[in-house]
Amino acid sequence: MHDNDWVITGLELTLHCRYQEAVAACKKGLLTDPDNEVAWLIIGDALSQLKQYPEAVAAYDKVLSITPKNKNAWINKAHAHYHLGQLQDALTASNNTLAIDPSLAQAWLTKGKILRDLNQYEGAIGCYDRALEIDPAIKGTGNRNCMPPASHKKIRLSNL
Repeated sequence: MHDNDWVITGLELTLHCRYQEAVAACKKGLLTDPDNEVAWLIIGDALSQLKQYPEAVAAYDKVLSITPKNKNAWINKAHAHYHLGQLQDALTASNNTLAIDPSLAQAWLTKGKILRDLNQYEGAIGCYDRALEIDPAIKGTGNRNCMPPASHKKIRLSNL
């Protein structure tokens, strides 16, 4: 199988909530292309779903070493840091996401959640308001019905 085939397989496995298998498939793809940012992003997302947040952060860092302005890696890194209780690191990653794409409602929502937990309520409300301005239908985060992370919705096979 070609390295891109392994990455596509990894993506498909995440869509079926088979995260450990997705990580293994993407790692096989990395054997011939260790700088495949899509593979690293899928690995990070799968590890986040498995609640292996330190490993997910490391995978997102690898994506960002390849493509520093990857907004999906930044926002997902923010989520991983948040789950680790590393609120300042989460805030930094969230701010980096917004510096790349200030129209990303999910990033404003994430920043609001972080500011809320830092007891910065006025800032949190401002972020929530901004998220709602951008996307009035935004309802928060969560993994309902095993939906993949937001970054998987935007991966195009042409990127592989």
